[in-house]
Amino acid sequence: MKLLRFILEIDGEVRREIPFFDNLNIITSKKKSDAPGNSVGKSTLGRILDYLFDGSINPIYIDDEFQTPKQEIEQLFTDSEVYVSLEYIGLDNQCSVIKRRLSTDVELQSYILNGKEVTSKEYIYHIMGSIFNVYSTKPTIRKLAPKFFRTTQHRMTKTVNFDNGRNVSKSDVNTVFLYLFNFNDTEILTKVHKLKTTIKSYERNLKAFNSVISQDKIVGSISKIKRELTKLEKSLLSSEKGIDKLEIVSKINAIDDEQNSLSDEILSLDLKIKNIFKTNEILKANAHHYLLNELQTIYQYASVKIESTLEDYRQALTFHEHLLNTKREFVSDGLDELQEKHEEVTVKFGQLNNKKQSLFDELKSKKKIEEISDTMKEIGKLDKELAKLTAIIDKKNDIDSKLVLERQSLTELSGELETELSNVTSFEEKYIENFKNYTLGFYGVEYNFSLHLDQEKGECTPHVDDVESNNEGGLKRLEVVTFDLAYIKTVCDKQALRPNFVMHDSIDEIDIQHVRKMFDESIKLSGQHIVSMLSDKLAQEDYRKYKRYIILELSQDDKFFKL
Repeated sequence: MKLLRFILEIDGEVRREIPFFDNLNIITSKKKSDAPGNSVGKSTLGRILDYLFDGSINPIYIDDEFQTPKQEIEQLFTDSEVYVSLEYIGLDNQCSVIKRRLSTDVELQSYILNGKEVTSKEYIYHIMGSIFNVYSTKPTIRKLAPKFFRTTQHRMTKTVNFDNGRNVSKSDVNTVFLYLFNFNDTEILTKVHKLKTTIKSYERNLKAFNSVISQDKIVGSISKIKRELTKLEKSLLSSEKGIDKLEIVSKINAIDDEQNSLSDEILSLDLKIKNIFKTNEILKANAHHYLLNELQTIYQYASVKIESTLEDYRQALTFHEHLLNTKREFVSDGLDELQEKHEEVTVKFGQLNNKKQSLFDELKSKKKIEEISDTMKEIGKLDKELAKLTAIIDKKNDIDSKLVLERQSLTELSGELETELSNVTSFEEKYIENFKNYTLGFYGVEYNFSLHLDQEKGECTPHVDDVESNNEGGLKRLEVVTFDLAYIKTVCDKQALRPNFVMHDSIDEIDIQHVRKMFDESIKLSGQHIVSMLSDKLAQEDYRKYKRYIILELSQDDKFFKL
């Protein structure tokens, strides 16, 4: 990746355009100016870059010592539309432009991505992906930015604990450094942590349940209750003489089946008998005109006139009466057999009913109602106790099952974690080598660094050995510089998808001999090193040598915002 250029616009006019070189980038005061180079805005670019990475606007216009606004800059932000933008080529090899408005009004601090206003979430997501290659929730942009934009005294004097913001936990430091050292999927750490926490919780609960089950002898109690229930239930189904009541119930069921069959037969016989009586009633009620009409229909069908066949009406009646009697005999044929069968079946049904009642009486007589009631109450009480004890066992078994699944998930994640940690170890080895080379070249002593990586826990505690380290002045700032240069070199050596730039503010306290060596080492880098300093530190020869690496020269007449 590469930072390309920075642009400052005031009321639509480009006031300052700053290109970034491939390696060393110097921000300084004008060498030939008689006025001092202090308070001209050498630190402003770094603070604005930090702001573009969703940092606070306060350091840009608030005095660091007195915490009061710088009037000219505050008025500029209030009265004018001031926009700053950074153009860069990301890790995805795509060119992007991020842009924000400098305003004391938070509502006006817009987020603009590639010329389009977007939400802060979209803006940050793009930066995290294209510059940091982070697509997980952690580390956040504000936990990473202090490492690459060392724009405060704290950041310039702390190699490892560079973030002095609020709510910086040990977990944050762990996540940031694992990321910096080429741990790609930091979500694995969160997942592993959650799984371990869950497993510990399950193990505690399981221990508690096992303790209760063991102390209260629940398994034995369940077996005992089941035996009691079986005994009580059997007592309900057995008589005093040892006759199994299930057999009686079975006989009653067999009688019910036979009665159901007889009921169907009785119903069928009833229907047939009723039909015969109904038909005879109809024939009796309509004896004359019914048969006459019927006879006439028959003769008409045969094309014969009744008048021509019968001598007179009396003969017709005699004839009809004969037909009626014949039909009655036909309809009533078999009635006696049906009635006899009906009576026989009805009697049998009654006998079965008496037998079933006898069986019911026998069933009831075997135990008093009070005894049955007491037994049922005892069964109910034991059922409740059994349910309570069984619930404990079921819960324990449920925890067992979940624990197996969570441990299986942890095993799978541990495999992924092991791969990631091997990447970290490889990166760390190369980093230590580079850091020692730089410190040996600058200090004459190899400084020791270690992540103190815990492979089992997936945690680290980064630390620079302070036996040789100087915590004061320029030597400490130099240590920070070597720490960051070693990081950029390692990123390039390992071809890791990590940012290969760093911004160092105010290196004036570093000895000029070390500054020269620092510049020479930065020029060799395949990354970008941005530093701010007073030109007074440079001799005329130094100034001529490094002038082509100067990206911004400021003075009292040409301050950063040109005010």
